This record gives sequence, structure tokens and C-alpha cells, in this order.
Amino acid sequence: MSQDAYCNGCGSKIQSTDKTKPGFISEDLLKEKSSDELICQRCFRIKNYSETFPYEVSNQDFLQVIDKIRNEDALIVKIVDIFDFSGSFVPAIKTLTEKKDFILVGNKVDLLPKNVKHKKILSWLKIMLRNQGFDVLDSVLVSAKYGDNFDELMRLIYKYKGNRNVYIVGSSNVGKSKIINQILKRYLGAASDIVTESLSPQTTLGLIGFNLLDGSIIYDTPGVVNKHQYMHYLSRQSYKATYPQKEVKPLVFQLNEEQTLFFGGLARLDIISGETCDIINVVTYFSNRLNIHRTKTDRANKLYKDKLYSLLSPPVSSEEELPRWVFHEFRIRDNQKYDIVFSGLGFVTLRAPFHVKAYAPFVVGVYTRLAII
Repeated sequence: MSQDAYCNGCGSKIQSTDKTKPGFISEDLLKEKSSDELICQRCFRIKNYSETFPYEVSNQDFLQVIDKIRNEDALIVKIVDIFDFSGSFVPAIKTLTEKKDFILVGNKVDLLPKNVKHKKILSWLKIMLRNQGFDVLDSVLVSAKYGDNFDELMRLIYKYKGNRNVYIVGSSNVGKSKIINQILKRYLGAASDIVTESLSPQTTLGLIGFNLLDGSIIYDTPGVVNKHQYMHYLSRQSYKATYPQKEVKPLVFQLNEEQTLFFGGLARLDIISGETCDIINVVTYFSNRLNIHRTKTDRANKLYKDKLYSLLSPPVSSEEELPRWVFHEFRIRDNQKYDIVFSGLGFVTLRAPFHVKAYAPFVVGVYTRLAII
């Protein structure tokens, strides 16, 4: 094969010299396969054996992607994880979308309780975008897992793109590749998934383009890494326990002052004061597999020391040495509902006024925002 070829699963440049590098394929297979059949060894093993590989897109490679998008009049389709909006809406995306037409897609809507109205979520998204200084052409909520609302997504893409190419962008693990696969199967005749999907961050390592029906191209792009999310610090086993796979069932805790909630051994919420009432209703939105434990605040430190990896898990073993914890103090005195978000893990909802401390590893983002639900 004389000209450069690229893996159809992750976008890596095909090579047959170094098994430890992205894009490796044996010379024998390289001779046998046509360019549209090429899948690198890494993608093959991810798809067939669910293996993980610690590759990351280099800064130089990612800058090349940014430069290509910057220099082209294209439509940007920005994907966010609606369950982890703060963690998936990373600042680097502003560089990609600056002075570009873009559509916002809130993925993983299937994780939210079914009684939540999409109209309410879309209104909330508009407020969040306005607060961050973004102008968006339109927005839509989808479930890439189940294919919900893809007709509306495609309608918006064709409405706004004209004859331009389309770039699917977003942070790691927001579901970009799954969205591309749904589009390929539903609208472009693919019989099965083409782009490689994985729970591991940065499965896509280069640009992967596919022709739309009108001749323009839709591109999957490497995920922007947000190191403030838990996924970068947990083993695969622990991450699977924290990552919601289906609709999250909210739990309601009535907490007094000086009571604490542990979210596995990954985060903690202390109630300092309800300001105007003795009891605070705390609604939790986390993976249904994550153990949530209530205790008195004066016992919390000892409990964490004695029960980490057992009652308070994940993490599941001492080999997962999480960075040191810090607390974030929130004191809000109005009467609105707020979420306290542990980036990449979940969130709790409380009605102000309240005074709380939220603990997490110092590398993990902890935010407060107007309640999404």
C-alpha cells in the first residue's frame, strides 16, 4: 500500500513497524485488506476482547485537528454528557467553536429519570451556555445508546450545514463515536458499528471521515481530555461501578446538621447547617451500583480510614491510590434549588439556603450550579 492509510476504527495512521504504537497492523494483513477494511490491532482487541490501551493523543496531533477545523468553514456538532455537563464542557472546546456555527447535542439523556421533561433540560442548557458566553444555533437531546431523537439531530445537521463538512467534537467519553455509529447505521447503510467504542478515554486518536448522502463529510474527532474527571484516576473495575449504565434512580436523604454522606470512597458531603431549618432534603443522582453511606460527621474521618475499599468502595483496592482530598465549601442563602456536582461521578440536589462542605480528590472538579432537575 503505497499511500498513507488510516484505521477505520480510531483514525490512527496505519503502520506495521511498532506493535506498541497506535495504528499497528501486521504486514500480512496489510497486504490482504483494502483501505476501507483496515482496523488496527488496538481497535480489533478493544472491539473483540474489551481490552484497554493507555494511548493518548499528543498535543501536536490534537493541535493539527484544531488547525484543520479552524481553517475550514464547517458546522461543529458539540457533544456534551448531559449527566456530567460541567465535566464534559471543557474550556478547550471554546477554541474549537470560536466563530463557528455549532449545534449542541446533550447525549446520555437516557440516564436521567424518565419523568424529567426534555423541554426543561433544553431550557437549562441555554442558561448554562449563556453563562459561559456561547452562541449556539440549536440544541437537541439524544441517547446514543438507544438511538433516541436521531431524526431530529439529522434534521438539524442538514438544516444548518449547507454544503459544508461536519465535525463531531467533545471531551473524552461523551459518546461521539457511538453517535457516529448510530448515524452510519441509521442513515448511511452501515450494517454494524464501524468506529471503535470503549469506556476508556481517547479511543479515537485521529480524524475519521465518512461521506454523507450529499457528498459532504462528517468527521469523528479525538476526545478532549478533562483531567478533572474521575475516569482518569480509577481502575477499569472501579470506573465501571461509578459509570451509570442505565436510568439513574434518585435517592432522597433527610439530613440533619453535622451529618455526612459518603459516595463510595470517592466523595463526601457534610451538612454544616440548613441555615433556616433543621433538616435538609438531599437528592442524590449517582450510578445505581455506587454505595451511598450516611454517618455522623464526627465519625466520618474514622469511618473513611477503617472502611475504605470495603463499605466505602469503589475504589476497590489500595492499588488505586487516589490523590489527596480537599473540601469545597458552599454557602448559599437564596431559595433556589442547586446541584453540587462531582465531575464524572454524579451530583446531589439541595434547596437553598444551605451551608455544606463537599470533599473529593483535589484533581476532581466540584461545582455548584442551578439544578438541572
